[in-house]
Amino acid sequence: MPKRVGHLYEKMCDKDLIREAIRKGSKHKKKRWDVKLVMKKPEKYVEKIYDLVINGRYVPTPPKIKRIHDKTCDKERDITIVPFYPDGIMHQLVVMAMQDVLMRGMYRWSCASIPGRGNACARKYVRRALDNDPRGTKYCAKMDIRHYYPSMDLDRLMAALRRKIKDERFLTVVEAIVRSNPLPGLAIGFYPDQWLANFNLEPVDGFILKLDGVKYYVRNMDDMVLMGPNKRKLHKAVRAIDGQLRAVLGVHLKGDWQVFPVDSRGISFVGYRFRHTHTRLRHKAFLRFTRQCRKVGRIMAGGGLPSYHAAAGILSRTGSLKHADCVQARQRYFGPLDRHKIKNVVRGRVRHEPFTGDRQAGGNAAHGAGHREPAGAAAGTARH
Repeated sequence: MPKRVGHLYEKMCDKDLIREAIRKGSKHKKKRWDVKLVMKKPEKYVEKIYDLVINGRYVPTPPKIKRIHDKTCDKERDITIVPFYPDGIMHQLVVMAMQDVLMRGMYRWSCASIPGRGNACARKYVRRALDNDPRGTKYCAKMDIRHYYPSMDLDRLMAALRRKIKDERFLTVVEAIVRSNPLPGLAIGFYPDQWLANFNLEPVDGFILKLDGVKYYVRNMDDMVLMGPNKRKLHKAVRAIDGQLRAVLGVHLKGDWQVFPVDSRGISFVGYRFRHTHTRLRHKAFLRFTRQCRKVGRIMAGGGLPSYHAAAGILSRTGSLKHADCVQARQRYFGPLDRHKIKNVVRGRVRHEPFTGDRQAGGNAAHGAGHREPAGAAAGTARH
């Protein structure tokens, strides 16, 4: 068993780290009134957070619950919202203090809510595995955990975290944040909970890698994809995984898990449908893209310009086509549009965005530059 790590609370008392937490936490949130308030006088709030940490006076604010409709998966979700000061900053600070510890034993192809390991990382792994080893990826098992966040056992989670961290003062802060959620389990919307959700599945990742018949394995939060040459062994692996989840974490798989030939159905994962011969956008994503192209086309045909959100959205969806075999679709729907005018809408918004204090952090922080891990090496020939 690796040595447990201590002195994380002392790390949080560093004013430079607090300053960086404010900068990172405010990114993409500059329009929120509470973020604007902090960014007007960031040094004032650095001192306030330092005082809370050094004197141990931080008490989590009870969050507000907001129900949203998640269009990507057509689900209703309860999102927890907390004010930027002090909670948003403290959440960022806690993650920055324990990030290296959580990354130490994390599975390389766990691809969600981790810097440098987004959907692109998962997409590249699946595509390379299919290209490099067609026989070893003949069958796929796809599954996810039923109500993963709400079903989380917080006592087991904190016990697992204590096996990695021995700083009780720091653990007290983490536990206070986790248990401030009025809903069961982990909160959707708390930044530390994203990292803890990934960390919680670490022992299950190790268990899956040892299963017979699982040659390739990638996970996007609780959405798991296993590939192998033998269908019967994958069925057996799925049942073993469900038993391990129940025994170790107290959660279980959804009943709609599937084992199927890759070429007959394709792997629907991270917005794409993968086959050995090609990659396509998922049907719903492609439908949204075509509708948005028609909508923008009608606006521009009438002599107008699309809004910033419409322009940014259509450019984002068009960018996702670059990673799929959709050349004709791109030419048919996006080709007739004046892409230069659409890009100028986005450029104009970025140029005239009001400055909100990032330069006070100095150096590269003034421009929002930050270190990003590379997406990683190719999937190669094995699951490690």
